[in-house]
Amino acid sequence: MMKNVSYEEARHAISPKEIEQLNTKKKHISGYIGKIAGSILFALLLCLPAINYYPIYPTVACILLGGLLIKYVALKPIFKVTNYNLVLYLVWQTAAIFFMIVFLRVEADRYHLIPLVYIILGYGGSILLIRARVNTYVKEIFETTAKSGKRVFSNTITKILGAFLVIVVVAVLFYRGNKWWLMNIDASVGNSSFLEYAVWGVGLLALLIGFTLLPTLLFSPPQYVKARLIEKYAEEFRKTANFTEKEWYGEK
Repeated sequence: MMKNVSYEEARHAISPKEIEQLNTKKKHISGYIGKIAGSILFALLLCLPAINYYPIYPTVACILLGGLLIKYVALKPIFKVTNYNLVLYLVWQTAAIFFMIVFLRVEADRYHLIPLVYIILGYGGSILLIRARVNTYVKEIFETTAKSGKRVFSNTITKILGAFLVIVVVAVLFYRGNKWWLMNIDASVGNSSFLEYAVWGVGLLALLIGFTLLPTLLFSPPQYVKARLIEKYAEEFRKTANFTEKEWYGEK
């Protein structure tokens, strides 16, 4: 959808002040690299517990995160700044997905297909949500302010995830403050009915989906769209701002 956005439209969406700020941020590029590297290290620590059940999956996570870091470091300084939000999201999305597979261990799953299906669906679902949010933003800025079904859907999902995050934080704080008596509650269910199992199953599935999609809250559609437009019209923005190639692109 962004391929149809002209340079003139991009100039109206990205102010000269934002271009000036972008050029200033290149001076602190080491901080961006440090934050990405630190996030990747923490993400790897989250993925490590799965090695006890699925040795192949932490290895895959390590390869994916290592590839992200290498690709990010290889970017020119200006593109390190514009791609920072996207890469940070991808790091934490990978961390969330490969951390959650620890809870998907099933004895009957000899070939570990359940985690594989979950990884595919996890990335697929998050990408679809991100794409819907990006398309919503592009339509709002470059097309019309009229709402569509897709816009309402993506905004609703984002609000639900925001509410889910609040609930998780409140639950953690409540548990920390009341752990002493919660641990003594008799939670045995005895002869549970099919309905009780179904309710528990739906609840656990909702938690799995919620935690899987939680990193999408880190993703910023405005930053992503503006980054893509700046990359697409890099030379046009440079010439308009009267920067030399060295001033604009910087040095690796």
